[in-house]
Amino acid sequence: MEKLSVKEEILYRFILSERLVYKHWYTRFLICGVDLARIRRVISRIKNFYGWCAEWAKEGEMLYKMAEDAVVKGDTYTARCLFHEAAGCFHIGQHIYFIDLEQKEEAQENARLSYKKAIELYDEEKRPIRLDIPFRETGIPSYLRLAARPNRPLIIHINGLDNIKEVENHYMGSLLVEAGFNFFCFDGPGQGEMRKDMKMVPDYEKAVSSVIDWLEANNSYSIDLKRIGVSGWSFGGYLAPRAAAYDRRISCAIGNGGVGYITAEMAKMVNPIWSRDLLYVTGFKSVAEAQDAWKKIDIKKAPPLDRPLLIIHGGKDVVVPRPRQQVDYIMSWAVGQKELKWYPDGEHCCANYFDEIIPYSIDWFRKYLLK
Repeated sequence: MEKLSVKEEILYRFILSERLVYKHWYTRFLICGVDLARIRRVISRIKNFYGWCAEWAKEGEMLYKMAEDAVVKGDTYTARCLFHEAAGCFHIGQHIYFIDLEQKEEAQENARLSYKKAIELYDEEKRPIRLDIPFRETGIPSYLRLAARPNRPLIIHINGLDNIKEVENHYMGSLLVEAGFNFFCFDGPGQGEMRKDMKMVPDYEKAVSSVIDWLEANNSYSIDLKRIGVSGWSFGGYLAPRAAAYDRRISCAIGNGGVGYITAEMAKMVNPIWSRDLLYVTGFKSVAEAQDAWKKIDIKKAPPLDRPLLIIHGGKDVVVPRPRQQVDYIMSWAVGQKELKWYPDGEHCCANYFDEIIPYSIDWFRKYLLK
């Protein structure tokens, strides 16, 4: 990957700090299953962003060892919780960390391993089911979680650019399964476990359609595939409505914190970390290439969505350039039943309002898929 620019070096050494940045991510860290006191302890040890991944990995390794010890003692519930928290620490450390890709990918692999260890300790009927869905020359690594009753709808959740299926998605899956849905999460092209075999593709929506194709052909799980919703956060908040637009088997969509389009001027406004993120998932060679790719993003290149759409966005989102313009653009594209939840002081993905938007999103899916 291209060397860090002087601007990036300054950003990572002096600006990415508790006072300016980290505190805004605490809610995301909490839904990774990491305790607030632990978050504060780890961050207190970090002098600047260069040490971010290493410190979180150290915490993850400690929790993993504690979990192994709990298994030996027969304390399997404790072990399961500790493995989940270890996965959360490894994920937090690797997320948007592009300073040292070897460190990043080791931490990500350890997050996957910790999650695998955690779910092995579930009762069989509640254990996430590992699936590998064929897609082009490779497969889509994924997990399916089943509702307690048969013939319930399916929610497919789409990652943000640098997210993985094992951590935040597990939290959301637990809530949706409890609410009566089947839940499917995956690493798509360029993301998580799939990145080593396939980088992100312009027609990402075809990966989502391949998932539905496979489930239709292999529906031994008693899922009602006539009732499918998709959701996505961050870049997934762009990909989810787009996937629904291209595949009419999808009944409704939620996009949280996504873009609608990026102009050349906006591409210059994108934080260097997010351009590195796009660079990482696409396999481009330079940040300039990634910035050119941002300019190709445009929801209006997809067919207008004529099914229910919920868009969630915040006015203080510093990741998405000009968030109000973005949501107006998306809402003008959709031609079906549509709703906007706009928080003027909402941060990226409205993480400072998760206590409101997560239950509201579940009720919104219940309205269109269960009633």
